Formats: sequence, structure tokens, C-alpha cells
Amino acid sequence: MIPGDEENLEEKTLKESLAFSGDLLSLTLNTVRTPSGKRAKREVVHHPGGVVIIPLITEGQGDEVLLVKQYREPAGQPLWELPAGTLEEGETQEECARRELIEETNHRPNTLEKKVDFFTSPGYTDEILTLYLATGLEKLGPSEEVESPEDENLIVESFSTEELIEMASKGKITDGKTLAGLFFLTH
Repeated sequence: MIPGDEENLEEKTLKESLAFSGDLLSLTLNTVRTPSGKRAKREVVHHPGGVVIIPLITEGQGDEVLLVKQYREPAGQPLWELPAGTLEEGETQEECARRELIEETNHRPNTLEKKVDFFTSPGYTDEILTLYLATGLEKLGPSEEVESPEDENLIVESFSTEELIEMASKGKITDGKTLAGLFFLTH
């Protein structure tokens, strides 16, 4: 293929049939025409999108990042992750990032810097996450603390960048959005 010849890769959606619709996502079964003219089937999970936040604490002896650990049913185990969440209807990505960081860590950011939008797994879902770097974190006081949603049970801990790199290299961080965030934190 010739660089810049992407139009020769595009598929045309001929038919989209709703197979499932739930509270968080929907699934369609699509019939497409490939660039060669053949018909093919595609299963597509539709998701409203969300955010992932790198909460960077820059006080004290060195920079640290807050991670949350929670049980993930599809993974069948608890995972260390950067705070993240799904966009609510009418909410901007920045509003979502601020809300999720407060809900999951009880820290309020003074600054949210957008880093990148990325597809989580474009082979089957249209989900896009927006990655933010959160700095100038302020721990909420006891009267300001918010309760996490009922179905979230989280452990929050801080780690140095070196600890995160070591955890990732030893397979102790396996969440893709967290690995992407670690890349942007260290580059």
C-alpha cells in the first residue's frame, strides 16, 4: 500500500442491526462492504466514551501518582488502574475527569491538562477515552468528601513513577488505559 492511500482501506456500512442495548453500552451487528467489494460482518460495541486521569502529586520528596485497585468482573480479578470513568449525558470530558477523580480518590485537581484521545480496542468498540494529567491536587476535607457509587469498592494508593514502571514491567499493571497513561507520564 502507498502511504496516504487510506481511502483504499475504508469499509462502507451497508446494514446495522441492534443486537443488545443496556445501561452502559449497545451492540450492533454490521454488514460492511470491504475495499475489494466483498461483504463482511462486524460486531460493534457502542460506548459513550470516558476519561482516564493521571493524578500527579508533586509535593514532598518526589512525584507520586494515585492509582485505584478494584475488582473487575471481565478480568476476574482486582486490577491497579488510573482513575477513570464513563461520560454522563451532557457532561464534558473535563467535567467527567474532575468528577471521577473526586469520586475515586477524594482529591480535587487545580489543573487538568488534556493529553490525548485514544480508542480502547478499535477492533470491536467505538469507545474513546480522553487522557488527562491532573496536577495541583487538594485532598478533600472530611466535610467535602463524596461517596463513591454504591457498586465501586476501591483501594487508593500512591506510587512513584519508578514503582509504576517496575509494576508494569513485572505484569502487576495489566490495564491498557493505565499503561497508556504511564507512557504519557514518562515521555
